[in-house]
Amino acid sequence: MNRFQGKHAVITGGATGMGYDIARRLGMEGASLSILDINEAALSDATQALRADGIAVNAYQVDVADPREVAETFSKLIADCSGTLDILINNAGIADFGTVETTEFDAWNKVMAVNLNGTYLCSKAALPAMKQRGGTIVNFGSIAGMVGIPNMAAYCTSKAAVIGLTKQMAVDYSKLGIRVNCICPGMIADTDMGREILGTDVSEQLMKLRLSKYPIGRFGKSEEIVAAVLFLASDEASFVCGSAFTVDGAMTAI
Repeated sequence: MNRFQGKHAVITGGATGMGYDIARRLGMEGASLSILDINEAALSDATQALRADGIAVNAYQVDVADPREVAETFSKLIADCSGTLDILINNAGIADFGTVETTEFDAWNKVMAVNLNGTYLCSKAALPAMKQRGGTIVNFGSIAGMVGIPNMAAYCTSKAAVIGLTKQMAVDYSKLGIRVNCICPGMIADTDMGREILGTDVSEQLMKLRLSKYPIGRFGKSEEIVAAVLFLASDEASFVCGSAFTVDGAMTAI
């Protein structure tokens, strides 16, 4: 399939994990890529691997929480692609663990800076170019932004805010031909963040309790989230706008 032929896609956190998988799938379906990441070494490795697959890609090291870096990076990547930007995947994110009482203020601010401010800053930088010919933005929320997850005060709050921002942006920009949606994954066990959230306690009793929250009877897989992201980014989702698109095995349906 060539759903994204002639499109320029920007993926934050695109050098590793699910961000890389999204980038690769977009590239294999015809998109030219700009991948953004804070990890310079990972960017180099990802760029080499993508180009080896025949994918057109440029890499940019950036801290998505830094307004100056984001503005300068987007100015450069848009110029590098002849002024176009069609797809933005706001994938970069971090997790932290703690209740309101045990979460340190610096840790709280860091989660908000990356997960929420990063989404805002990158969207703000992308929108002027998108307004020229339309586009689509896919933000990364989480079911943690829809239900309470124990011991994840900052993460849950940041993802709930991303969902709210998605809906607000959809109202403002859909009339300009820019669709904004939010993907809300359930537990994806085969990613770094999934392993971090699950932690080291994978006893049979605890895993049974965790799985009981998923009517489908299992956790999700990375490729299932990637497929949903590509659907939202494609013209097949032309009437999908302002959604918090859950991919969670019916976890939030209970």
